Amino acid sequence: MEVERRVWIRGIWEVLKEILLQKLKTYHLRSSPVLLQPHLSGLNVIVTGATSGIGLHTARELASAGANVVMACRNVVAANEIAEQWRAEAQGGRSLNVKVMELDLLSLASVRQFAEEWHKLLKPLHVLINNAGILRTGEKQQFSKDGIEQHVQVNHVAPALLTLLLLPSLCTPSSSRVVNVSSLAHHWGVVGSGYWKSRIEEHQFSGMTAYGSSKLLNLMFLKALAHNLLDQHKTSIQCVAVHPGIVTTNLAPGLQRKAFWMFDPSEGARSVLHCATSSDLVDNMVGVLHTTPATVDLLKCHPKQTMWSLVCMFGRTH
Repeated sequence: MEVERRVWIRGIWEVLKEILLQKLKTYHLRSSPVLLQPHLSGLNVIVTGATSGIGLHTARELASAGANVVMACRNVVAANEIAEQWRAEAQGGRSLNVKVMELDLLSLASVRQFAEEWHKLLKPLHVLINNAGILRTGEKQQFSKDGIEQHVQVNHVAPALLTLLLLPSLCTPSSSRVVNVSSLAHHWGVVGSGYWKSRIEEHQFSGMTAYGSSKLLNLMFLKALAHNLLDQHKTSIQCVAVHPGIVTTNLAPGLQRKAFWMFDPSEGARSVLHCATSSDLVDNMVGVLHTTPATVDLLKCHPKQTMWSLVCMFGRTH
């Protein structure tokens, strides 16, 4: 209980800093309506969760800049309708290259199927943007059909498995990126087996803690991935974690009404687009991992073995 109390205090402090500083820290990023110049022709990009919020604006901007964009979504009907609308609204008679592919992160079988379908296209993958996520506050603990707590599966295990399965395509071009949309909620994270497969008493379960734990796990995995790629001399892949700010989205009911200090989804997409396309990023850069008291014991182990097992434990790649 003492550890969780300290984690919550740290999380509240980080949120307060974000409220005060997030607009100042992003002043240098481009503003709407044009976030990207049309210079991405020939780049293949996958964006998960591209039917709403940050993912929608990210996918549209990339397509408008000339990239070949795959909208990886659970609701393919909605995604196809959105893609058709983008094509109709394209200016100057330009043709947007947008493809919709089904991906349900609550099913590891769907993740594997998506990877198989992608590899059949025989295309290099230049940018993978793991954007999709869930936050369910005020609800009981829920498990996927794979037996994993839903926050952990959707926000960590499934995107980590997807990344591993797509590594062959990411290794094909001379330069590629994995961009994980993170959250400062990782400061609320507690790494423990209870948030993987164990039942937690209803009055003790917190959706926000589960969400923060999933985001912390994903940061740890991304750091391990960067180290493993570096050890294998695969320096062409950049691993980047980006916190887009506190954004008004449909992720949770409390985030749907915009306060003056919050970003709208198009503003939140700016940081993601910067990390996906900027030439200023350093090779093999990965987001800084802030260790909390809850992770100290875990991190005493060999980091690559420990973080790798966080996804391999449930999301076997073969």
